[in-house]
Amino acid sequence: MPNGVYPVPKHSQSAESGRANAGLAVRVRTRFRRGRLDRQLAQGVDPASSPELELRTTQLRSPAERARVANALVEAVGDARRGEPMTLGSRPQRAAVRDAADDILALALHLREDRSVSPEGLARAASLVDDRKGLMYRVEAGDLQAGIRSALSALDPTRERSGDRQAQAA
Repeated sequence: MPNGVYPVPKHSQSAESGRANAGLAVRVRTRFRRGRLDRQLAQGVDPASSPELELRTTQLRSPAERARVANALVEAVGDARRGEPMTLGSRPQRAAVRDAADDILALALHLREDRSVSPEGLARAASLVDDRKGLMYRVEAGDLQAGIRSALSALDPTRERSGDRQAQAA
């Protein structure tokens, strides 16, 4: 035996090894395109239309990701209620977050519940906290409260979405 008591593994270029590489490629593309994928899901694009959208939907539905988004929303409300921050980094617009605090906390609570929610709503909620040029961070991006209510109504796939369409038209 060339490796002592350990057998030499046999490597072959099979379809299975190609699939493993494709899985890695999809994970890498999903990581680097997360913002774009979230925007597509938030607009209602079918998650089954690409492997990246499927993976991002799975990530958004995970308890860890839902908790991360909910925690970021609660943290934004806490920061808005405290004094001026000592950092120069991008911070949520404080007055708008204070005005929308009840809706933000309702969204965070909804994300923490253990029930099925739509990928569209999850993507909208994730975009609120992750998009530094979005509603929570820029006044010129639009109405924060309308965006939060839109995410809330989109989270529940059984809800009527007429209010959603009105918020998007505004």
